[in-house]
Amino acid sequence: MKKTITIVAVLILVAIGIYFFVFKNRTVNNEIPNPLTNTEANGTIVSIKNFVFNPQTLKIKIGTKVTWVNNDSVSHTVTSDSDNILNSPVLSPGQSFSFTFTDSGSTNYHCTIHPAMKGLIIIYQ
Repeated sequence: MKKTITIVAVLILVAIGIYFFVFKNRTVNNEIPNPLTNTEANGTIVSIKNFVFNPQTLKIKIGTKVTWVNNDSVSHTVTSDSDNILNSPVLSPGQSFSFTFTDSGSTNYHCTIHPAMKGLIIIYQ
């Protein structure tokens, strides 16, 4: 009886070890990067997903390049509300648009196709 319990316990420990080795150490790369932490060497990424700019408000230094990536299943634009600073073409799924901000201030923007989608860039020195 003790021998059987020992064998079962060893098998359970081996199964747990295999589980952690195979499944817990695996990296899943199908998630969209968090734009708050996903910075390129020379800029920042804003993800467009589920009809939202993420982050909706972004604070950056002058000279920062911001890249909007359409990770949605429909087309979108990146268009300034009033000052014509941002004026992307229609971005199909998978396409991106970049702009480098050279002046301090703030820029409100939206998607012309889906006007409820709004964002704000705050540029500081």
